[in-house]
Amino acid sequence: MADLHPCDASIRHDLRTPLNHLIGYTEMLQEDLPTVCGKVLATPLQTLLDDAHQMLTTINRPTPLTVGRFDALFPDWRGKMALIEADFNHLNALIQDHWQSACPDIEKIHTAIGHLRVLLETLSAKPAIDLGDAATALPRDPTEAATPAEGHLLVIDDRAENLELMQRRLMREGYRITTCNSGYEALARLESDNFDGILLDWLMPGMTGKEVLGKIRSKFSAHELPVIVVTARHGSDTIVEALTCGANDYLAKPLDFPVALARIATQVYLRKVTQQLAEANRQLKQFSYIDGLTAIANRRKFDEYLMTTWRRSQQEGAPVSLILIDVDYFKRYNDSLGHEAGDHALMKVAKAVSASLFRVKDLAARYGGEEFAVILPETALSDALSVAERVRATVAALELPHPASSVLPVVTISLGVAEWRPTAFCEPSALINLADKGLYQAKA
Repeated sequence: MADLHPCDASIRHDLRTPLNHLIGYTEMLQEDLPTVCGKVLATPLQTLLDDAHQMLTTINRPTPLTVGRFDALFPDWRGKMALIEADFNHLNALIQDHWQSACPDIEKIHTAIGHLRVLLETLSAKPAIDLGDAATALPRDPTEAATPAEGHLLVIDDRAENLELMQRRLMREGYRITTCNSGYEALARLESDNFDGILLDWLMPGMTGKEVLGKIRSKFSAHELPVIVVTARHGSDTIVEALTCGANDYLAKPLDFPVALARIATQVYLRKVTQQLAEANRQLKQFSYIDGLTAIANRRKFDEYLMTTWRRSQQEGAPVSLILIDVDYFKRYNDSLGHEAGDHALMKVAKAVSASLFRVKDLAARYGGEEFAVILPETALSDALSVAERVRATVAALELPHPASSVLPVVTISLGVAEWRPTAFCEPSALINLADKGLYQAKA
């Protein structure tokens, strides 16, 4: 079998990584499965494993990948992804009820699934480039490593003939070109325009290339804006100086254009990939703060936001209020109506809790199992009690049937409300404990 194209192999490697994490942690849960909850969790664990292996088989197929809308070659990836997410949501709900000590591994599985989803969506959203078709393949020729039409380059040189030559040659490749004959003009253009790369002459009168590069690097990192130094000095000292000052690469005059085009294309491509990776990481971080079942903030987000709010309130002397919420007789609900109905009820309750908050800075989160929490920054107890009553009424209005409840024939909630003015001598646990006591009294 022929070797995979390097980009093809890289894509497969990136996709396998979260899948391997998903499978590995799920297998460890299988191995550690306590006897007491084995009957409840064994099948959901195996189902998640089976669907993950099916996705892995799809990714390992010898069909060349497409770095773009690869749905034509892999039309079933969305369905397989949905199955994995549904398997996880079901498993997560069961583990919350039956095996709390497994939550750290479940969180890692959750993160892996989120990473996989972001990668697949990112690949599917790109313009299609079939790696297996010679007519449209990602080029082996380094001068074609990027998509030139998408590149906007700033060329800086004090000699008009150099600017004209580079402009014509680069425009022929499809780049958009802006030229400047001094460092001062170039820095002014950087204030108003966006560029994918810069070609900078190292030896210029007035402001030298070294000075220009220093100004550029004070605002843009090498990842944000690549700079290729162009120099007539071929000695290693000049090259080392340019690279040490922050240049991404260098070109020697007179330019060997095939080499120049390859190096320019590589830097433009690397900048684009870096931006895509940063966006994928941003989405992944955001996804890691969302509860997989209810789609509101998870415990990790709750802990971080409470600490941030606490520190801010310590500085400002403002109160922080917390509402802890528990769905009444939820175990009976699951036992009588089944876990699928229980999941549905938790999603409805979470939506009702979130809908009861009117300020952007207020946070609704799943605290664990059938418990929810609401963080209310800069809120006194009297106002927090009003919010709590609104939450209770919104949940009651759902009128979700609960035949096993000892309170009412519908789903109800109990709430504990507390306020604290943070000082340097106390931690958020004080507020949590106070709200928890209120919740305990409400359920008594």
